[in-house]
Amino acid sequence: MSDRDLISQLCDAVGMSAPDRWRDYFDLVKVWGAKTDLTSARTDPELAEILFLDAAMVIKASWCPSGASLVDVGAGVGAPTIPILSYDETLSGALIEPRRIRTTFLRTAAGLLDIATRTRVLEAKIDPANPSLEGTPFSIALSRATFGPDEWLQIGSKLAKEVWVLTAGTEPTQPNDLEQVRRLDYTVPSSGAPRTILAYRG
Repeated sequence: MSDRDLISQLCDAVGMSAPDRWRDYFDLVKVWGAKTDLTSARTDPELAEILFLDAAMVIKASWCPSGASLVDVGAGVGAPTIPILSYDETLSGALIEPRRIRTTFLRTAAGLLDIATRTRVLEAKIDPANPSLEGTPFSIALSRATFGPDEWLQIGSKLAKEVWVLTAGTEPTQPNDLEQVRRLDYTVPSSGAPRTILAYRG
């Protein structure tokens, strides 16, 4: 199956059309992934899921209002934020990543997808005890596999008006000062593993 077919199949399952530029991102990750450790994917279908499944779910559910700003802490390969930004040209984002090879990749991807003017890539770590970034408060803060759900809620709520928790089953304890406003439950097509995205606001 071709790269385009893999992405189209995943998007079809979610109920949306596959953006043309997502294939460029997929191909770039494959090229860089052959030289460095960008993702844990062992096959092309797994890579497509890592890069696009979460993004497709929040896009289909219209979770990003026009003009929103996103901050992705521990951005890694850039998913789901880069696919989200490339889908909607009204959005802007900041990608925070401490590893230089990955920040170099993120800048390359932003340039390739023509989102560089709307995307800041910062080679930095967030101090969990005192999270602070230029541009705060963002509209949405998200982080995937960098912090535990409870810790991330406390960090993200200091950076943005809305915090997304992406989890494979471990849900955060409901904090007194935040309200869960949205929820998406779905499964990973290749494995059937459960996935959940929770949105919280103060």
